Amino acid sequence: MSFDLAVFEKNEVTTNQSEFLKWFHQKAECENVSEISCASDKLQKFFHSIRDIFPPMNGEFSPDDKFLSENPEIEKYLCDYTIREDMIYLSFSYSVSEFAYDTIRRAAYFAEVGFFNPSSHSLPIFFDSRYPMILEGEGFQAMEIVRFESIREKLNNMTVKNRSYLYVTDPIGNYVQIGGYGDAFIVEKRIYTSPTDYVHVRAGYSGAENVDKAGEVMIAGNCVKVKPNQVLSKRMAEQLFLDFFRNEETMDSVEWMKMDV
Repeated sequence: MSFDLAVFEKNEVTTNQSEFLKWFHQKAECENVSEISCASDKLQKFFHSIRDIFPPMNGEFSPDDKFLSENPEIEKYLCDYTIREDMIYLSFSYSVSEFAYDTIRRAAYFAEVGFFNPSSHSLPIFFDSRYPMILEGEGFQAMEIVRFESIREKLNNMTVKNRSYLYVTDPIGNYVQIGGYGDAFIVEKRIYTSPTDYVHVRAGYSGAENVDKAGEVMIAGNCVKVKPNQVLSKRMAEQLFLDFFRNEETMDSVEWMKMDV
């Protein structure tokens, strides 16, 4: 048994689920073209972005026996690639299924191809929208959202210690998170720059003085000490969430400081 995923040329198929599944199963029965050079430019871009992360079991880019013997940890990441001109089918070991799912999904996004998990009942993902996003936090269950008002409602409820953090995640794993209550918050975000690389930053007022002193924010009953310019008002925090939701930057008075992870 293997854990299987697929990526595909978005302009070759309809977004209608039944028609997509018909197309997908027809492609699965086609002869394997085997050489990645026979695939579309975008699928080639996808393949080359991940072939060092998930080395092919066979073919030009597969590791040799000497390399595998010297790097035994690589074996569990080996992938069986079935290549078509407009689709690549990938089979992984179940031991890396979660990592493979997240990485392949992001690689598909960056290569501008579609993503599909054939073992689930979910729809193919075309990445033609950043929505729905996932809203999670203290005191409520995770929910899919497509409107900012859902976030604003939860932010307005962050007035007591037992509702003091929440975060919003987009379809490729970028997120913005907030901690605090009342009118003292910290806001951080993670933004992927490649299928596996990301930057993790915290917001702060730009040009603020006394940044070497300590500020305090209460999160889940715990006092978190941060630089005073990183303690944000509710109005500022809400605007940063809105900027993330809209994928824009509007706050000239805020700078994002890189964090060690």
